[in-house]
Amino acid sequence: MSRPFLTTRRDVLRLSLALFAGTATTTDVLASTVESPSGILTSITESKAHFQSGGKTITVERFEPSDPGKYPGVLVIHGSGGMTLGGPSFRETARGLAKRGYVAHVVHYFDLTGTTIADRSTMEKHFARWMRTLAEAITYLENQPNVDAKRIGLVGFSLGGFLSVSLSVYDHRVLAVADYFGGLPDVLAKDVKNLPPLLILHGDADLIVPVAEAKKLEALCLEKNAVHEVKIYKGQGHGFRGEEGADASRRCVSFLDEHVKSCDTARPRRPTAMIPSPDTITKAEKSAANSNGR
Repeated sequence: MSRPFLTTRRDVLRLSLALFAGTATTTDVLASTVESPSGILTSITESKAHFQSGGKTITVERFEPSDPGKYPGVLVIHGSGGMTLGGPSFRETARGLAKRGYVAHVVHYFDLTGTTIADRSTMEKHFARWMRTLAEAITYLENQPNVDAKRIGLVGFSLGGFLSVSLSVYDHRVLAVADYFGGLPDVLAKDVKNLPPLLILHGDADLIVPVAEAKKLEALCLEKNAVHEVKIYKGQGHGFRGEEGADASRRCVSFLDEHVKSCDTARPRRPTAMIPSPDTITKAEKSAANSNGR
């Protein structure tokens, strides 16, 4: 895949520091922010479940309103540090969304490949396979009795942001994506027919996924006339702190409320393409590398 999408071993160390110093602040704020407005749910249920993908058992951590009814669904998709680095933060994000009236699932998609922390070679090898597992996670989510299958969104962090945006290119069930410091791999941009509404959140001091990735994604949204919002946080790195973290959380909730919870489900489905095979992505990456003289 294109270099900005990936991490070296040194980048993984930076990622671990960013997750513990920054992203946890962001998601903790999300959990507290969504409890205060009137009418927000306070009683939720937490549990674990599993589904099968590629012959493997995939764990799902479920956070859902306790009251019966039909709710919009959201997948929370972790980054290259997996659940080992930042797991509590991703759970807090899902917990906060459940209190806001969503069925939120944190998907352990690394279970497919036995990955703990992903480096560059691991991501190159498994990106398409993880996308397919996340597509099957959507199927699992929409088949839950308390989920409105017509209202599905994604919240992705870093690698999870890349996977979320990429999956939305190929899966018309995705109504909206909140992308935290991710992007779209260059080799997949050619397949874009259209995009769902995208919220693009990035720091201009990000040393792991450069802010140029956010700007490329914004340009693609403009080219495809896609609904999108962009917020670049000055001085923020790979994870947002303080008021910037609180602001990102508010934007995420507001965006999902508008484009998932309150969306017009009568609108026609977006035309999409088939998820490419791992071999197709690998060949495209090699072709791009050769053309760039790498």
